[in-house]
Amino acid sequence: MSIDHDVRSGLPAALDALAPGAELVAALEELSPAALTGDDLAAYLRACAREQSRGTARVLDAMHHLGRARADTTVRLASTDEFSGDEVCGVLGWSRTMADRKLDLADDLAVRLPEVGDALWEGRLDEPKATRFCEWTRDLTDEHARAVCEELIAEAPGMPVGELIRRIEKSAASIDPEWAERRAKRAQKQARVMLSSNPTGTATLAVCDVSAPSGLAMRDRVDALAAAVRALGVLIPVGTLRAAVAERLLDGSMAGVDDHRVALILAAEYHQAGQPAPDDDPDPDEGGGGPSGDPDDDPDEDPDDGPDDGPDDGPDDGPDEGPHGPAGPDDGPADGGPDGGAADSPGDDSPGDDSPLDDSPCDGSDDHGATSDGPSDDPLEGARGQGVLDLPDLPDPTVIGPERGPGGIRTGTCEVRLRLTTALGLDRFPGCVPGYGTVLAHDARTLVLRHHDGEWRVVLTDDDGRLEHLLLARRRPRRPPGPGSRDDARHRGTGAQPRTTIVELQVPTMVLAALNPDDHGDWGPLLTELQQRLRDLGDRAPGSPPPESAADLARRRPRAEVARWLQVRDRHCVAPCCRQPAHKAELDHTLDRALGGPTASWNLGVWDKHHHRAKHRAGWQVRQPRPGHFAIRTRAGVHHTTRPKRIIDPLPEPRPTARPRPLPDDPMWDPDEGDPFDRRHRPTVAATTPPIPAGAVTHPADDPPPF
Repeated sequence: MSIDHDVRSGLPAALDALAPGAELVAALEELSPAALTGDDLAAYLRACAREQSRGTARVLDAMHHLGRARADTTVRLASTDEFSGDEVCGVLGWSRTMADRKLDLADDLAVRLPEVGDALWEGRLDEPKATRFCEWTRDLTDEHARAVCEELIAEAPGMPVGELIRRIEKSAASIDPEWAERRAKRAQKQARVMLSSNPTGTATLAVCDVSAPSGLAMRDRVDALAAAVRALGVLIPVGTLRAAVAERLLDGSMAGVDDHRVALILAAEYHQAGQPAPDDDPDPDEGGGGPSGDPDDDPDEDPDDGPDDGPDDGPDDGPDEGPHGPAGPDDGPADGGPDGGAADSPGDDSPGDDSPLDDSPCDGSDDHGATSDGPSDDPLEGARGQGVLDLPDLPDPTVIGPERGPGGIRTGTCEVRLRLTTALGLDRFPGCVPGYGTVLAHDARTLVLRHHDGEWRVVLTDDDGRLEHLLLARRRPRRPPGPGSRDDARHRGTGAQPRTTIVELQVPTMVLAALNPDDHGDWGPLLTELQQRLRDLGDRAPGSPPPESAADLARRRPRAEVARWLQVRDRHCVAPCCRQPAHKAELDHTLDRALGGPTASWNLGVWDKHHHRAKHRAGWQVRQPRPGHFAIRTRAGVHHTTRPKRIIDPLPEPRPTARPRPLPDDPMWDPDEGDPFDRRHRPTVAATTPPIPAGAVTHPADDPPPF
């Protein structure tokens, strides 16, 4: 969602019209925030932020000059060098590391990315966003870095930092896909596991520089297993639960134990210990620091650790319809598999279809994974003997999946978004995994085929990337053989990929109609199906939601087809600057159902758990003047408006060079020996050395210190 501030006449208009400088400072000096309310206070804050950006730009410019200054002259060195940071350290009392970091930023804004420096000076960007432009384009050539900045700098003020990082990644990878893939493959050669201590006395274990599909597979397995353990009545915060699962999978205590037993063991230990109910602390896995460890970087600032329907949406008294409910008329039958047989669609009501774990226990085991004859080395035996597992309501985790019901939060779900033309191999634009970030084209194709049994959504757009139609694919390309298949996962006893995976294939309607299915091998049947269904849409207006009957409007929850449409339309939570993915959020009535609000697409929106509570408990007032357009008035009286975002983001055209350009300098290095990219390790550029004044005393080049 893009964000527009509702700037009205009066003080907000007057302040927003002032550029940073003496006039704006004078206007702010005459105002007191204690005397302002609502939009006036918001305009005051925006004006202060613009002036702060001007001050930051002024400080960085001063650093850039001081780092190149020479005594008794205004002539500067051509560039900063390894000794420039020492000048800043002495003046500001900083460490050399911090001074070098700021000098790098100052150099970029002055030389490499002057348009970003201008935006900071004019108050259109703040320091965190300007820093991300510099950091996340550092490996690019100057030409390519400027192309990325030119594409995004106009939209950057309305983006949270995490979304800006994602867009920079995506644009940078699309400019020269071959170079981006070579860079990723080289980084994978330095894959490593790192253990570090924390100030609290705890430890952090990180798996660094593995491929994106491998990293996502690790995360998905932990998430799915944590969901199964939680379904067994374990009520600790989900972030803590995920950490417990990962710890037991890696510390050797569960060697030889499959996921079925791991879930039961963790649940048994929890119930035996009698742990208290969880608090409402945020999920540490979903927030509190993004790629650089800075809280400002967090792409998904709003945690979710379970469904919360809020005061508007109470328990559903109707029949349970699975994660998405039955397929709507637009989707066709839910049993149309890739070969005309049964498909593994999450819309089915079969319990196994929702399971994040393997739904078939090992041979010779009972419902709890214990062998049925003779003594056993089963780790559960002791717990079972103590009666821990004899709870009458302890279910089998292999048939428990995410929360059910259309619009419910899908725990342990992975979503992959990719252009259909990229999946077909016609281009190499990067894909996206919401909550993770950009994935290169070859990794995105791997993820799409790995999640062969997931829910495949085909999103049709106009030429500007706006949503026109949404189809649920019945056919799939042939599953590639190898370790990614579900049968292989079962054989290893590690549990299958969760079938709640969402694969979103995006394509302009005109491009889909022009594709020839005979040219695309295993993808041909899917393309034939999509083109036929496109013709079957007939006169349905582009951009219109699925048809809704009077019975649909009277339901408490929307049909699965409508829920999917809303998730694709809104993309993520509609609250200002929130990027919680739609599949992890909730569907809420804009006009509460208790007040007569219908369950219609034009009265529903995606709200994450935190902002759903803000709407009901913090007094937020929300209207939906047009479907997907939200007018929000917060508790402080500040007005915001949001509108639907493009499905397909505009990207710079690929600009391959005449010859393969070299990768950025990235030598192997030992973390214990320091960072080789630190400015103090760089050699001084000879061309920037000032001439020696006549008559000065010189020393031989090999003269030892102290000279």
